Amino acid sequence: MEPKVKVVDVDEETVYDLFSPCRECTYWECPEAQQNFSPLELIKLKAEWFKKASKVFGSCGKILYVGDKPVAYCQFGPSSLFENLDEYSKLLFPLDDDAVIITCLYVREGYRGRGLGSLLLREVLSDLRGRGVRAVETYSCDDSDNNPSGPTRFYLRNGFKVLRKGDLEGLTYSLVRLEL
Repeated sequence: MEPKVKVVDVDEETVYDLFSPCRECTYWECPEAQQNFSPLELIKLKAEWFKKASKVFGSCGKILYVGDKPVAYCQFGPSSLFENLDEYSKLLFPLDDDAVIITCLYVREGYRGRGLGSLLLREVLSDLRGRGVRAVETYSCDDSDNNPSGPTRFYLRNGFKVLRKGDLEGLTYSLVRLEL
């Protein structure tokens, strides 16, 4: 019998179910903390960010569980919630104002290639449609599957279209968009 798959919103309790590298990553929300805080401080900072973000936008993340094990994670929200987007807008290209951004869609190794990322993405998109969001964008990597937001080919398979391409630190990134 296959273990049950479920997707839940990240909240004040489930945020502590996040796994490495996601649980300690504040790259988008508070980039300066990455080098100056301990892993425990980073987890607390991430939990505080989710609490604050939920007051502004509602839940900004989802976790996919296989059985009781968290194996995939997606973080998203309006660009105003992500401090590091200004840097990407300068280095690559800006997001459109009407779009919500996916900053992370990560499936743990050992669980990739099973359709779990697509299932998680569908849950996120359904949630965002229900909130009246018009479009979703993300910076995806053309050259690597290990980019935290996911590879470009994953988004293309899930209906996204490439808006622009650019190079950053020797890799090619695409800004992809899906109209909801």
